Amino acid sequence: MTAHRTSLMLAIASALLLAGGNAALAQLRVDGKPEAVHVEARDVPLQEVLSVLHDRFGLQYRSDDTLETRKTGVFDGPLQRVAARILEGYDFAMKITPQGIDVLVLRQNRPGQTTVAVASAMAVRPPMTAAEVKHYASGHIR
Repeated sequence: MTAHRTSLMLAIASALLLAGGNAALAQLRVDGKPEAVHVEARDVPLQEVLSVLHDRFGLQYRSDDTLETRKTGVFDGPLQRVAARILEGYDFAMKITPQGIDVLVLRQNRPGQTTVAVASAMAVRPPMTAAEVKHYASGHIR
């Protein structure tokens, strides 16, 4: 009877490992404050990364795309820069206000398509904050 239980337990453990094998590889870590965000992602769907940024920092986003592209990398910097780097490969619009950041993800870039960027003459990048200067000087912004 104990041999039967042992084989049953081994079969269940094997099934759990096989079913969760891909989930075990995906990892996401998000730390910091909106002015100095640190994201480490390994094989995580874009939607999950944006969802955590929403929960932690109030980043608003919307899209008609399923945002299933898998992301891997380390992203450091202010929230708006991290979001822009994470959305690399997508067409998107970002609105930055004192109340927060709102991102509209349009579609994934397709090879061979021409991308047109339009910027207002009034759109000037604000000076770096002290935290950004410190991170840049120490080589943490990638």
